[in-house]
Formats: sequence, C-alpha cells, structure tokens
Amino acid sequence: MELKEILRAYALPVSGKKADLVERVLKAREVEANGADPAREFELETRVKEDAEAAARDAMESRRAARRERRAGPGRAVRASEVSKTMDSIMATTRLVEDMKARGATEVQREFVVQKFMSESIEKSGWFMVETPEEREESALKDILGLNGTRVTRGQSVDAWVPKIPTAEFYVTAADAEGKTDLELCQMVEEGEMLQPGYVLVKCVLTQQLLDSFDDLRSVRGFATGGSSRFGAKKYQIVNQPTTVDDQIPKMIRACTPRVLTEEDVELEKAREEARVIREEAAAVEEGDDFGDMRPTSSRVEEPTGLGRVEVHTGPFKGFKGQINVRNDDGSVEATLAIFGRDTSVSLDKTEFREI
Repeated sequence: MELKEILRAYALPVSGKKADLVERVLKAREVEANGADPAREFELETRVKEDAEAAARDAMESRRAARRERRAGPGRAVRASEVSKTMDSIMATTRLVEDMKARGATEVQREFVVQKFMSESIEKSGWFMVETPEEREESALKDILGLNGTRVTRGQSVDAWVPKIPTAEFYVTAADAEGKTDLELCQMVEEGEMLQPGYVLVKCVLTQQLLDSFDDLRSVRGFATGGSSRFGAKKYQIVNQPTTVDDQIPKMIRACTPRVLTEEDVELEKAREEARVIREEAAAVEEGDDFGDMRPTSSRVEEPTGLGRVEVHTGPFKGFKGQINVRNDDGSVEATLAIFGRDTSVSLDKTEFREI
C-alpha cells in the first residue's frame, strides 16, 4: 500500500515530506502494537508540542516586558514586577503540566516541558555566536571586550574571537607562541579570510543582565538562536534562545591556527622572500624595464676553497654565487652563498646549481 493510504487508514495526516510520512507510519504501527490508538496518540503529541511552544513564547514575552521596564528606570516596583512575572511563568508551567497529566500525557512528555522551562530560566555558559552588521566585526569585538570589568559582567571574564583563516605569509614566532593555547594563537591572527563573516564568537556565562547589555551595543544585532553555522546545526533548537556552539569550536580552531616558526625558520623565510623579490626585479630587467642590473653579487672577494665556485640557477636562491664547502655522494653540495653581504650556509641539490 502507498504511504498515504496507510496513514488514511490510521486517520492520520498525509501531508509532509516522504521521510516524515515513513516515520509517521512506523510510529503508528508501533503504537498500534502496544494496544493504543495511533490517531489519539498523534493528536495528544501534537497538542503537547503546541502547548510547549506556547509556554516558551509566553516566557520570552515576559522577559522582554521585564527588560523594557528595566530600561524605563530602575526601582523597587520594577524588581517586584520581574519577580511577579517569573512567578507567573512558573505557575503557568505548573498548570500546563497538570493539564497534560489530566489529558493522559506520559511522564516523559511532561518532563520534557519541565526541562524546557528550566533550560530557558537558568544561566547558560559556553561559546555563543553574536551577529554584527556588515564589516563591523572588529568594532563589535572591541565593544564586547570592553564589557569586562563593568558591573554587567558580575566579576566574570568575557572572551571574544573573530575567527580568521591566516594568510600563507602569516606566522607566529616560537618565542611569541610559548605558553599560549591554540585559541590564543588563533586570536593573534589579524589579517585573513573571516571564517564566519558577520559574526563574533563570545565565551561567557550568559546572564539576563549581560544579555541586556549586548542589546545596548550598537555594533551588535543579537545572538544566533538556532545554533547553525557552516560547521553544523543543532538537532534540537530552543525557540528564540541563544544557543551555544561549543562543539564547533575545535573545528574552527583547526582551520585558523597559524604557523609557528623557530628563529632559523624565520631567517630562511626572509631569505626566500628576498630571493623572490630579486628574481622578480631581474625578470623585469630582462623584459626591458630600465632598473639597471639588479642581480645579486658578492660584496667582497671570496677566498677559494679548492672545491670550486657555484652559481644557483633555480630554487629560492636563484642568482646567488658562492663557494662549495662539501660535495656529497648524490651530487648535492654544501655551499656558502654571499646573500646581501652576509655569508649564509645552504644545501643545494645537484639540479639547482652549476659550477663556474
């Protein structure tokens, strides 16, 4: 039989995606096997979901009203109003659970509503995604970090990060990287492609007072409430509630961790860059640009070693000349090149040089 025909036989809705219909049929058969009525169970489950969503909307509206009252001016009446609204939410949730019990809702379904209310009432901690206007990420980062040390943070430290993929040229020296975590290294990346354009990651204990202070920042639009990003999405999403993205942070760190180079690596990096610049200038001369002879030459006369002299014709040291110090069995050599008036020991493959 067709899925829709089976659902009609159970007096269940036939609209929705094929995957939803299959799941609905399987669940109906399971309910029927347990001696219950699938149509009644479906109606009860739908009503429970609607009641839970209504309770969540009421709780959110209560918090918004309390926030508006606080902005209108502090005072005992405002605090009393907040307490009253909180008590009203608790009582409303209690009545909802009792009503669900009277209608035959299972203990699991009632516990779901209770846990949902509690999760929306307590403080949340972790990494959150904060939305910003276009190209205002750095400004928002500065404003958010500026909240540290103020009364709204209540003594906690608020951390923030704009994830960027470092450029190929960017690196951190081993001395600067010493003692730093991978996250702190990522926060040192100043230039690069933004991993999540339009968002700043914030690590904090998100209290209602701190949430209100974010609303007052002109560089912040609000918190991401769905928990979704290019790194994944939450299966369960609390309506209109800031959602943590802690499970996505390790992936972001791996994508944004810069290279860490030793002093020797840095010197070699600089030599390669200087060699690249000289090669480009030499190529410009060969093409007819009037820059003069820019090819590198030794600044002093070399004392012969008896092993010969070389000129490098390919690789990062192309165009430099020097003395051979050691000849290896595979044809490679250890040589000393005069690079910008300074002797530099290098290893050259047999394909990178010619003897002169």
